[in-house]
Amino acid sequence: MVVTFSGPVADRHAAERAIAVKSAPAMTGRYQWLDNNVVQWVPDQFWPAHSTVALSAGGVSSQFKTGPEVLGVADIANHTFTVTIDGVDAEPPPRLPAPHHRPHWGEDGVLPASMGRSEYPTPVGTYTVFSKDRSVIMDSSSVGIPVDAPDGYRLTVDYAVRITGRGLYVHSAPWATQAMGVENISHGCISLSPADAEWYFNTVNVGDPVIVKEGVPSQVKSADPIPARTIKSADPIPTRAVEGLPGQPEEPAPPSN
Repeated sequence: MVVTFSGPVADRHAAERAIAVKSAPAMTGRYQWLDNNVVQWVPDQFWPAHSTVALSAGGVSSQFKTGPEVLGVADIANHTFTVTIDGVDAEPPPRLPAPHHRPHWGEDGVLPASMGRSEYPTPVGTYTVFSKDRSVIMDSSSVGIPVDAPDGYRLTVDYAVRITGRGLYVHSAPWATQAMGVENISHGCISLSPADAEWYFNTVNVGDPVIVKEGVPSQVKSADPIPARTIKSADPIPTRAVEGLPGQPEEPAPPSN
């Protein structure tokens, strides 16, 4: 949740005290200042599906309800991007991509993918989706690689789901379809087939989590579950509890391809 003030804020602590966040179920979280007049409140864990959240600041209030949890997990070693949908309503889940002849196609929610090759590894970590673009232009010169260099590129990419400010995306990569599920060949992004990328683009929402993990090759893969709902922060920011609601139960950075 982001609050933008009309001008630079001199007393940030006072500004934070003027903001009230309530939710059901109750959550703890912290403030992060994005600019001298922009602050966001970040929960310590992902909002549970269908949470009710209310925000008030300076006499202005807003309330919203989160949708189903759409979690994407990129497994570098197994070249997969697994999507789970954990909604609680009675409607059937969105249709998953149809089976194909390539590795992992046909497994529910498992999308064959290609991540960053050794020179440009996909960074391991926990992210959130913060924008979606039907198409974007990716230009290697923006990250220091001349377009005419052996590793250079300038191309239009479809169904681009952005998960970092430094230009890490989940996107369609028709040129890499033969590598998906088999080999990591990208410049760091998570590459999907056009059909799978379109489905994910239409399914995921801003704020949904994406986890990138090293993984273990499938022949020796551990059965241990992924700790999917933990957010790590390197910033020692004080934690602030969010009260339960009464009457209820408990920017553009250079992209890479």
